Amino acid sequence: MVKSILAMIQEIGVPLDELTLKVLAILEKGGTVPENAIAEKLKLKINATRKYLYQLSNRGLAVYTKQRDPKKKWWYLYFWSLDTDKIKALYLGHLLKKLQQKKVELEAEQQFAFECQSCQRKYQYEDALETDFSCPACGSILIEAKPTKPILKLKREIEAIEQDLELLTAQREKEKEKPKLQVKPKAKPKAKPKPKTKSKPKKKK
Repeated sequence: MVKSILAMIQEIGVPLDELTLKVLAILEKGGTVPENAIAEKLKLKINATRKYLYQLSNRGLAVYTKQRDPKKKWWYLYFWSLDTDKIKALYLGHLLKKLQQKKVELEAEQQFAFECQSCQRKYQYEDALETDFSCPACGSILIEAKPTKPILKLKREIEAIEQDLELLTAQREKEKEKPKLQVKPKAKPKAKPKPKTKSKPKKKK
């Protein structure tokens, strides 16, 4: 199962303060959210709220669109949303780096491919081959080493990362196929038609 956006950012290790994380959670839940609605939920003024929104924007985690306020022509309304594609791309890179690191660790653990049951010594494949798979210390026959607990753990971790990568890649491909929704400005209310006044009949002279 693919993790939430908030969990992805926390795993990547992006340093964000508590209030910025709250803003991020609001955006993840609400999609495209007007900044005044965010300010109301945080019980902050607009200028204070923008400080946390710009923190996300400067890190490439959030984007905004602006529209002219129909009530105040000189005023703009700002709508914020998470840049989910950018965040998932960052998380994808994080997973690939993590996968490579785990594979290096596994290779290091698996370098001792053979062991001696008599004296418990372990040998790399090249060393076992040189001695015709006999233990140089006691002369016993070398057998293939059994996977240790660290090796089994690393294999499970690698499998989990590969599954996450597969799910995340599939999810991103699906999202690319969907048309992006745009925030439409609210239509101005239509003016009510004035009631027709009946003309008074002219008095006869």
